[in-house]
Amino acid sequence: MVTLYGIKNCDTIKKARHWLEANNIDYRFHDYRVDGLDSELLNGFINELGWEALLNTRGTTWRNWTKPPAIKSSMRPLRRH
Repeated sequence: MVTLYGIKNCDTIKKARHWLEANNIDYRFHDYRVDGLDSELLNGFINELGWEALLNTRGTTWRNWTKPPAIKSSMRPLRRH
């Protein structure tokens, strides 16, 4: 079974869920705003994908920050958001 990580109101996640369902692929959705995301899993994602792939710089949260947090490979500043 596939685990899909994201937030439910993300358009990309909505498209992914629709595609999985249309193709009869069993999946479990992990909404990290509801279910959380532990540091071990987050660090695994960072090591595998790089932090740039995990950070949505096109979203309203990023655009509304007058001074975005310092980005470090540990992602500590972003765990609060």
